[in-house]
Amino acid sequence: MFGGFKKGSQQIKNKRSKPLTPKNLSTQRKPRAILKDGKCNIIQPKFRWRYLHYVRDIFTGLVDAEWKWMVQVMIIGFTASWLTFALLWWLIAFVHKDLHDDHLPAKQAENGWTPCVLNIHGFHSCFLYSLETQSTMGYGLRAITEECPEAIFLLCAQCIIGTCIDSFTVGVFFAKLTRPRLTAYTVQFSKNAVICLRDGAYCLMFRIGDIRKSRLIGVSVRALIIHSITTKEGEQLTNYHNELEVTCDETGSEPFLLWPITVVHKIDEDSPLYNYSAKDMLNEKIELIVILDGCIESTGQNTHAKTSYLESEILWGQQFVNVTTFNCDNESYEVNFNYFEKMRSIPMPICSAAEFDQNNETSEKMMYPSQNNEESGIMKRSKSSRNIITNEVDPQDSDKKQIIHFKEERSQTPPFPIDWV
Repeated sequence: MFGGFKKGSQQIKNKRSKPLTPKNLSTQRKPRAILKDGKCNIIQPKFRWRYLHYVRDIFTGLVDAEWKWMVQVMIIGFTASWLTFALLWWLIAFVHKDLHDDHLPAKQAENGWTPCVLNIHGFHSCFLYSLETQSTMGYGLRAITEECPEAIFLLCAQCIIGTCIDSFTVGVFFAKLTRPRLTAYTVQFSKNAVICLRDGAYCLMFRIGDIRKSRLIGVSVRALIIHSITTKEGEQLTNYHNELEVTCDETGSEPFLLWPITVVHKIDEDSPLYNYSAKDMLNEKIELIVILDGCIESTGQNTHAKTSYLESEILWGQQFVNVTTFNCDNESYEVNFNYFEKMRSIPMPICSAAEFDQNNETSEKMMYPSQNNEESGIMKRSKSSRNIITNEVDPQDSDKKQIIHFKEERSQTPPFPIDWV
């Protein structure tokens, strides 16, 4: 009886420990260097005494640290400075014998004693005076006198050090609040990149938009691809970086982000994707990283946004639809972000760009066989004697015309006999 109860409770416990996800959904994250939200998917190095390197550049370390660590460091820093100067004020009062029973504030008027700092009863009074001095509050109860020169020097030192600590804290808070990463949340990237034909050439495309009211100026777009290559010596480079040449219409890589734009990379002979077919794009490990840098027009702050596309997120034979229309009622352009991710399928070969260009060259040669011999002026007679062209032109007589005789012995073959599959 109890065995069955324990077995049933154990089954219920195992079910609760499993994640509540569909059966066909994998909970493992695909390997990528840059996440979709722009964060780097890299574990920080862990080695002995690594924190000493952060201390050398403590300003950048605090800016990059989380808020909880930064607040703790600031609380410890201010408290430590207040306690340190409180101890120094107590030592001055102790050496000057201001803490003697006959020299306390209640008996100073009777004995005619002049202390270094008025109204000091003990260490707690010294701590309050240190706090008031460094924060420049001054409640009017405690004040320094001209009795002790060392007290005057300590007052100047605390004012200078307190100003430096305040400036450092304000600088860290301001730099942390105005980081370019925080200003990039309004920059939108398409979830997928596409490969399609444009002007008879293979092109890799992705879309970028900004929903902020104030526009970005000085926009610069970069694209990198991480893939594996093998050198001539046989060395396997698994994380090899290649810079992709991207353009937006005719503006180059520095477009004007007035509305959502489509960034295009032409896959030509210089592109690392030139020999990739649709099947290769799915089998190879590829990561496309897109980086956008710009400046916010209203505040002048820099913005830095990035995302990445894996091989499964690069769709073959798709094309982005238009999202910009002119509103006649408002007499202004309107952007429909509901169509920002929308695409449509287009007919496209599944071969690589290299094979596609080779097929085009072969087809053009079969359709125009005489273009390769136009420079010589006289075309060689073929074995089949299909075309015979004679060039009879007298340069001294301009009235004579070129006489061209065509002789056909057999019918021409179709212009495009190659099967594009």
